Amino acid sequence: MDGRPAAARPLMVLVATGLGLFMIFLDATIVNVALPDIQREFDTGEQGLQWVVAAYSLTMGMFMMSAATLSDARGRRLAYVGGIVLFCVASIGCGLAPSLLVLNVSRGLQGTGAAVVNVASLALVGAAFTDPAAKAKAIGSWTGIAAVGLAIGPTVGGVLTDEFGWRSIFWVNPVIGAAAVVVTLRFVRESRDPTERRFDWAGQVLFIAGVAAVTYGLVEGPHSGWASPLILALLLGSVVIIAAFVLVERRVIDPMMDVRVFADRVYSTAIVTIFCVLFGIYGTLLVITQYFQNVRDYSAEDAGFLMISMTLPVIVLAPIAGRLTARLGGRRPTLIGVSMIVAGLAVLAATIGGNLVWTLLGLALVGGAGGLAVAPATSVAMSSIPQDRSGMASGILSAQRALGSTTGFAIMGSVLAAVVALTLPGKFEPYLPDEQQREDAVDEVVDDANPRAVTALIAPGQPLDDDVKEEPELVQASDDAFVDGIRVAIGVALVLVLGTLVAGYLVFPKGERAAADDEVGEATLVESDER
Repeated sequence: MDGRPAAARPLMVLVATGLGLFMIFLDATIVNVALPDIQREFDTGEQGLQWVVAAYSLTMGMFMMSAATLSDARGRRLAYVGGIVLFCVASIGCGLAPSLLVLNVSRGLQGTGAAVVNVASLALVGAAFTDPAAKAKAIGSWTGIAAVGLAIGPTVGGVLTDEFGWRSIFWVNPVIGAAAVVVTLRFVRESRDPTERRFDWAGQVLFIAGVAAVTYGLVEGPHSGWASPLILALLLGSVVIIAAFVLVERRVIDPMMDVRVFADRVYSTAIVTIFCVLFGIYGTLLVITQYFQNVRDYSAEDAGFLMISMTLPVIVLAPIAGRLTARLGGRRPTLIGVSMIVAGLAVLAATIGGNLVWTLLGLALVGGAGGLAVAPATSVAMSSIPQDRSGMASGILSAQRALGSTTGFAIMGSVLAAVVALTLPGKFEPYLPDEQQREDAVDEVVDDANPRAVTALIAPGQPLDDDVKEEPELVQASDDAFVDGIRVAIGVALVLVLGTLVAGYLVFPKGERAAADDEVGEATLVESDER
């Protein structure tokens, strides 16, 4: 024995990377059901509490591409293990946090570690599975592991919080992380970009600044107001920064992100598909959990268990997606998956506020889309990139995940709040003729119903104002306005994914042409690199 990792164990590579991936995606949602307990312990308002969730996704998105560059240059196994260690140390900081500030800083460090784990894990999977069919199956499993961790987070968080307290949700991470490190060191071989490349400092700084600006603007927009000078400056500034980033990346010798890949219509459509599907899934998860808790008056734990209807299709379909992609190419599985989310959103929009069975059916279809569409779209995109830049490719994909989910939270959450604020005064007028009293009641309902922590998947509303509670008609009017807001928010996502479905139908290669097109795309990119 020479002490090196065992060779030819691609399945164990998937196990090793799956452990870390499951851990970071579980933590993306496990904290949300614990927010009320955290709020009570630190005696903070919702504005301060939102960063318990936002700090995680913000830093994860900011450092995604930097982590990809580090992974390619210094070694993907080394980066993966380092990311797990950082994540687990930060988790301990969260579990011991004596104040909200320490908790939020620790959550930001978790997000940084999660960015490294995310991109390095996919790059390691890509390096371990060289056969295209096997790689497609492996990416399907990789995507399924992430989706399952994300989906069961609310359920696990609810049980742990009720049984052991909110701090227990962070103590599960060191256990999972330790197992991931042991398996990785034993079975995973190091891989890296064989070509020595210069570190693109300008690109790194611009990317971090651009993602930070747009993410912070989207998170704070519903709270500060979309027309506020700060939010407008952040969003407009992010456009300028991103434009500067593209110009810099086109001119440097070794760009952090080879923007030339976006000239390929198939690749760009696959990236947009991933963004839009995750926009719909994450945004739906936000507004439906609000519906369960604020309208149907379920507890956080009960709401988490109801969301299992969204989890089970992911568990079933993610492995199937990989096999279908290996056999049929990416076109048909992706289009079927996107069709499922279109159908699911349509069911939810048409039946929300009615029989719970229809809501659960809609959730099952939306969840099934996550299991069926993301893996083949990811496989198409990864196959379009030379293997020596697989870290960069996984960074782009992971950035799309972070931006798609954050945008889904922000846009659908703010649409919900806007509709409630717009329709509620008219619904309240017959019962509250006094204008000032009506305005106060509307403000109270909007503040409680509006999930200002827009990156949270579950943000339970606070009790309604006593004036509102005294009249059952007012409570019913609030529920009706909230249901209307959810319906409109889901309609926005429905239009977006429907456009993606049309684009994919027109652009994705048909049948067996998919594999050939992937090979041509990779050869073209290699030739471009050589030039």
